[in-house]
Amino acid sequence: MRALETCLYVDDLDRAEAFYSGVLGLPLYSKVAGRHLFYRLEGSMLLLFHPQASAQPGDVPPHAGKPGGHACFAVAREETDAWQARLEAGGLTITRYAWGDRGESLYFHDPAGNVLELAPASIWGLPA
Repeated sequence: MRALETCLYVDDLDRAEAFYSGVLGLPLYSKVAGRHLFYRLEGSMLLLFHPQASAQPGDVPPHAGKPGGHACFAVAREETDAWQARLEAGGLTITRYAWGDRGESLYFHDPAGNVLELAPASIWGLPA
């Protein structure tokens, strides 16, 4: 079994789209104005929901949550420095944490306050 979807909640979809599409460079898969943004990742999906809009009944079960979640995205170990430079160029404050010989994580916040992390899969002993 593997995670197929990761859901985060954002209070401003326009700012979220500028951040996830622009700063992180993720490819937008679909969106419904005022409700959600869906991004296709390698082997999974990142779902960003507006909390109030996604809590309403519709074609799919309501998704109710609030900003303040966490998601970690896998990056190659050798890309850590380049990602840090890219994120700092985008105006983000980065916390870098070393996991011994397993690699390093970059922690930062999205515009809604969700904690995001970029790290090699090796921090969990997983293959790249």
